Amino acid sequence: MLPRSFAKHLSKNNLLNPPDQTELFDAVDATWAPLALHNHAGWIIREGAGGGQRVSAATLLPDVRDAKISAAVDKMVSIGQNPLFMIRKQDGAVDKELQTLGYHIVDPVAILITPTKTLLGLPPQPINQINQLDTPNAGAIKIWAAGGIDQNRLNVMARVNVPKTILSASGAGAAFAAAYNNIAMVHAVEVANKHRRKGVANALMYAACQWAHDRNCKWVAVLTVRDNIPAKKLYQTLGMAEAAAYHYRVKPL
Repeated sequence: MLPRSFAKHLSKNNLLNPPDQTELFDAVDATWAPLALHNHAGWIIREGAGGGQRVSAATLLPDVRDAKISAAVDKMVSIGQNPLFMIRKQDGAVDKELQTLGYHIVDPVAILITPTKTLLGLPPQPINQINQLDTPNAGAIKIWAAGGIDQNRLNVMARVNVPKTILSASGAGAAFAAAYNNIAMVHAVEVANKHRRKGVANALMYAACQWAHDRNCKWVAVLTVRDNIPAKKLYQTLGMAEAAAYHYRVKPL
């Protein structure tokens, strides 16, 4: 079921047939890939190989309600990961159980989407050429490193096996985009400090949308932590609205 605010956004802008929650979360896994997905005792266990929370968290399999948290914990420990759970709207019962067990909420995340045609209808920002690359160049690597996107996260991008591209804005910014079904997910949008507030992020999103359009994607999506207010404001100015959300639960060490 869509969030009420997003349903109102669709109605106001005459937008129909958005991807559902399952499609969005499938697109996240396909476009920001774990090293492995383990189907274990009612859970999907992501093996992240140091690539961050998104590729290292456990989630319940669809329609599973009685999976034991201890089974997920044992599996994550066995592959060398600290127990970490991704909690979606439908996971209310396990969320309460994790809270009782002392797991704290960290990094609530919003998934924002917009039709590709909406972004293409905006005027592109006049900045230097944005190049589409198969592998990151030195400029993109430097920008990403400054933003905390290290080699392990570059490895995440490298193992994505759906259509993908790296967008490099001539040393000013970089982003990664990948397409799954009719959804283009844009990840790792970073702008060099001296180029911020100059429209670089807008231009990267516009370029990602052009790339998505060429691959017949009807929707463009991004993920952002709720605390990143500037990013949320940027995406909202591009006509993007929240279509799904999740948070993590982790037990302090």
